[in-house]
Parts: sequence; structure tokens; C-alpha cells
Amino acid sequence: MIGAVVFVISFVLFTLISLIINFPPRIWVYEWIPEIQQTEYASLVNGTVNGVVYGVTIWLVFSLAKMTWERKKGQKQPVKQGSVEFNLKV
Repeated sequence: MIGAVVFVISFVLFTLISLIINFPPRIWVYEWIPEIQQTEYASLVNGTVNGVVYGVTIWLVFSLAKMTWERKKGQKQPVKQGSVEFNLKV
């Protein structure tokens, strides 16, 4: 679930940033679809492409890092029933 939040945050950030700054793959979209430069929604399409590409990349890196971190921590040992004693004095 946290991976979805990471994707959405990175998607929104990179979409907004790429509306202002030109960086790949926005530049490549103009090469793939040259007619897109002549439309009024060209920057929105390019921003969305950048948001998806960088959002998926950041989500993938986050997921792999989280999986590696959890494996490195090791498996947790379950608490055996009856091994915990309570001393309640009233």
C-alpha cells in the first residue's frame, strides 16, 4: 500500500516539474510523435509521460529497497503461547 503512495507522490511531482523543465523522456515524445508539438495540450501529454516513467522508476526502486531491507532484518520469531507471565498485584 505504501508503494502506491510513493508512486502517486512521485507522479504528481514529476508531472508538475516537467510542465516547467524539459528533460527526457519529454524530449523523446516530440521525436516519436512530431504532431504533438502543434497541439495545445502538448505540455500536458509530455508531463504525464514524464510522471508515469519517473513514477514507475521510483516505485520500483522503493519496492526493491523495501524488499531487501525486510530480508536483511530477518524473519521475526513468533512468541510462544504461555511464555509470557503476568504479575498483577492489586
